[in-house]
Amino acid sequence: MPSFFVPPCLRTTLIIVSMVLFSATSQADAPREGLILWLDSADLDGDGNTSNETLSGEPVTRWVDKSSQGNHLAQPLAERQPAVERDSASDQPVVRFHGDDFLALDRLNGLRIGDQMFHLVIVMHAPAESEHLSQRILDFESRDSDGSVPKRRGFWVGDQQGRKLVRFGINEGDEGEGLHVAWDGEPHLLELVYTSEQMFEMYFDGQRERRAMFNGTHFLGLTDHVSLALGQHIHWEDSEQTFYQGDLGEVLFYNRPLSTIERQEVNRYLTEKFSLSTELAEIPQFETEVQPILAKHCFDCHGDETREAQLDLRAVSSMLIGGEAGPVIVRGEPEYSELFTRIESGQMPPEGEERLTEDELHIIREWIEADAPAEEQVVISAPPSKITDEDRQHWAWNKPQHHEPPEVHQVERVSNDIDRFVLARLEDAGLSYSREADAHSLVRRVYFDLIGLPPSPSEVQQFVDDTSPGAYERLIDRVLESQHFGERWGRHWLDVVGFVDVHGSDNDFAIIKPLPGKWRYRDYVVRSFNQDKPFDRFITEQLAGDELCDWRSAETFTPEMLDNLIATTFLLCANDDSSQNELNTPDIRHHVLQRTSETVANALLAVTMECAKCHDHKYEPISQYDYYSFESIFAPVFNVHNWVTAENHVRPDVSDAERAEIDQANATINSRIDGLTKRGDEIHLTCRGRILQQRLDELSEDIRDAVKTAIETPADNRTDEQKQLAEAHESSIVPSDEQIEAALTDEERHECSEIERETADMRACLRSYDQITWAVENAAPPATHVLRRGNYLRPGLEVHPALLDILTEESTQVFRSESEDLTATSGRRLELARRLTDSDTLAGSYAARVIVNRLWQQLFGRGIVETSDNFGVSGSPPSHPELLDWLTMEFVREGWRVKPLVKLMMMSSVYRQTSMTDDTSEPVETVDPANKLLWRMNLRRLDSEQIRDAMLTVSGKLDPSIGGEPLPLDVQPDGMVLIKQDGLPYPESQWRRSIYVLARRNYQLTMLRMFDQPIVTRNCSLRKPTAVVTQSLTLLHDDFVLEQAQFMADRARDESADHDSAALISWAFMAALGRPADAEETAWSVELLTRHAARYQEDGMEAEQANLKALSDVCHMLMNTNEFLYLP
Repeated sequence: MPSFFVPPCLRTTLIIVSMVLFSATSQADAPREGLILWLDSADLDGDGNTSNETLSGEPVTRWVDKSSQGNHLAQPLAERQPAVERDSASDQPVVRFHGDDFLALDRLNGLRIGDQMFHLVIVMHAPAESEHLSQRILDFESRDSDGSVPKRRGFWVGDQQGRKLVRFGINEGDEGEGLHVAWDGEPHLLELVYTSEQMFEMYFDGQRERRAMFNGTHFLGLTDHVSLALGQHIHWEDSEQTFYQGDLGEVLFYNRPLSTIERQEVNRYLTEKFSLSTELAEIPQFETEVQPILAKHCFDCHGDETREAQLDLRAVSSMLIGGEAGPVIVRGEPEYSELFTRIESGQMPPEGEERLTEDELHIIREWIEADAPAEEQVVISAPPSKITDEDRQHWAWNKPQHHEPPEVHQVERVSNDIDRFVLARLEDAGLSYSREADAHSLVRRVYFDLIGLPPSPSEVQQFVDDTSPGAYERLIDRVLESQHFGERWGRHWLDVVGFVDVHGSDNDFAIIKPLPGKWRYRDYVVRSFNQDKPFDRFITEQLAGDELCDWRSAETFTPEMLDNLIATTFLLCANDDSSQNELNTPDIRHHVLQRTSETVANALLAVTMECAKCHDHKYEPISQYDYYSFESIFAPVFNVHNWVTAENHVRPDVSDAERAEIDQANATINSRIDGLTKRGDEIHLTCRGRILQQRLDELSEDIRDAVKTAIETPADNRTDEQKQLAEAHESSIVPSDEQIEAALTDEERHECSEIERETADMRACLRSYDQITWAVENAAPPATHVLRRGNYLRPGLEVHPALLDILTEESTQVFRSESEDLTATSGRRLELARRLTDSDTLAGSYAARVIVNRLWQQLFGRGIVETSDNFGVSGSPPSHPELLDWLTMEFVREGWRVKPLVKLMMMSSVYRQTSMTDDTSEPVETVDPANKLLWRMNLRRLDSEQIRDAMLTVSGKLDPSIGGEPLPLDVQPDGMVLIKQDGLPYPESQWRRSIYVLARRNYQLTMLRMFDQPIVTRNCSLRKPTAVVTQSLTLLHDDFVLEQAQFMADRARDESADHDSAALISWAFMAALGRPADAEETAWSVELLTRHAARYQEDGMEAEQANLKALSDVCHMLMNTNEFLYLP
């Protein structure tokens, strides 16, 4: 039985699938717009002349399509050809299918690909009795580019199990069934309506009998290659039960919706012509029937003078726009129209007012169900802005202002203008800076902040020994140029966008699903930060890289073009489960689109939009209309009607032309290799035959032939006698590969050597290409609607692409969406990028301010706006608003480049303060206990990746190579997740930086998970460290930590200037903590080293081994200190 429920259906996006019989003599005609198949049984050859058609009983070899699309059906086999007959009810020509014939078309033209609307019609006349229990009137079968038939991408119409009820079924999917018997010996008018997103309707003789939704095994839409058959399932010629028995007249198929009026006109025409038993209700007219009812009962509160809840019921357009709660009518859906449901439930008119009669309520229902027609030209404009002057008073919704750095008293602590802004606030509060951090602390801080790695002992000493002016600036300049800068700062951005290497929810511990080539985006980000790519360009490439270049017609991809395409992976960071067939559903598709737009808004605009998906935001000036207008910018990429699953957002990293050339060249080479391989096999087979015959000849003649037959017979097919013969002789008769090789003649061996040489040379000529992930538009932009309560089954107003209203100035309200000529795309994302990178506009300066705040946050542990992912009213206000504006303007002035601004921040005195102050005076404790005014540097714990990378660095095992495929993970039965050793390029690869470990949403590398690696459900704007006992246990007992401690001890022994205990301890402290040990630490550590070495010797270790093991304990101890885990 079919599984379905009855949800709403948007009439404005209706598609009707019908099969209709038209008369050969009629003057009426079907609507032509969107008609892609028209088969007329009275005009089989499609010449428009019905006077000389074939006589009854003549076979139908070809049924010409009259739609101009050329979709002609044919049947060359005489035994499978239907015939022309006269319909007994109307005496009109029909095509009669006898139960063993059908017509077919290999490829249907004019279809829209994907989950699109379509419309098909028939008047069928089938006998009540038939031996065929599962008849197929027609079948649409999709094919992939390789010729295979994908599941759930085609549909059929017919009967099932002899129930004689019309079924609309998905190939290998769900089915919808009608309510009335259609196989009863009478002609019937059938209509089947698929409205996209799993919604369908079924009509029988003019009356709707089913409005439902496919469940479970959903329809996935059509491909660009669809075959059609009438009278049978395609390729099911051997299935007698599925042949159709009955008559068909004209068949029409539309790729667009027919309006209710169009449908009724067709119904009336067919009913009159064929005397069908259809029941067609008159459509109420708004001006003459509906409007008087509303005027009588509703206009007092929702009319000209009074409009409660901002609702005007005087016109259809105003009802479609609606009031405060949104549209009050949904065309075609009275059950989901507030106007009807409130009246029907008695909520309206209000208590004490005259209620509507049953007849009046019936008129309103019928009118809405008929698509709410009206004489007025219904034009639905965007609702008026809900932004108030009060909303615009919020600091974030205003452009940054120019501020002169203020004068301060403590001028000796001013290193640059940043200090003036910070000190001014401190002095107003009666506070001042803390002392400057010592040189050892500064160099360690600079290295970790810029490249995420600790300095080596020599790098520390180099800075400490350099007392000349400008030493600190030279240090920053030197580290800024490191190729590891992009790894550290790229990691921040990957957090912000929610990047992972896998696709889907990643909810299974053991099943890991990496998306091929997605790691190329991570490398792109690292490379962009290393190159100090201007951030406005960085944003533009990620939003619309594909719209910046003509990649479609490029003969080859330039490095810049490839970067542009890879950059769009930014749009693929939202969780997408649609690659699982059972989750490739409309609601999942909408969720992916919604999460994508939300992630973009949060990453670039620091706003939280989720609330506005279902209703106007309760705290922020973001309306539901705003939400879906912003979402529509990304709808062409994530087209819910022409969906691309996550696994299909992958392509070769070469152009289409270059790929074709490489494939062709490789095919030629492989063909030659196959020929050589075949020749080599022939040589060895000939030699094997010689040896075999020689050994058979040595057997007695009476068993020779029997043994040969037994050996040549496959083991499973041998008789008992053959099995005995084979067991006795096969091992001695059949030569091994080594024996064959040894028995080759000199000529054969030479030829085989030449074959091997040629094959190796040819294999060296084979070319390859890698894969990238990308997000591009694959079809025309779909319509986007406000979804009432966020439910895709309840679409409301259609929206158009737009930036958030609060960030839109009057001069830029119109969102330009036409495409650039070279891209052939909508241009929506490129327009968004332009607006967000135009610093002269509110939106552009706002986006720059968000970026600047994130940069500050990464250096100081807290943003100037503490809620770096929420600049709205519900977020925190900036602690230093003038400084934020000033930094933003500096950032823009420097061309949106990150490195100059980072250097400016690090050169300030506020950055160089110590985090370990002795000042516990009353003003500090009472005025600013949270250090929001920055009277000291914030104490910051290393991120999870920094902790692991620091251990690898101090142990000397870090593999510093940059870029490449992620390190695979190995899930252990005990719950541990480790680096997978199998398949690594080389053993040392396991010690690459943590940014190159496979990034999962859940179940990350255990070492990283213990230290707060984010669970990436969406994105992460700020890492929030914890202090839990499992971290201490990990540092004490984890095999990785113990191993690195041992490696560090080995390194200390090799690099220390002296091997006495004090020297080894000094080196270990400098490597692990960036400073030398003081006298007390040295004495304590030497004592520990001596004691542990003695204990190990007592346990039987050699002295040298015991000393090294004891040294590893000291190194392990240092890795467990807070000083190792925190930045001073």
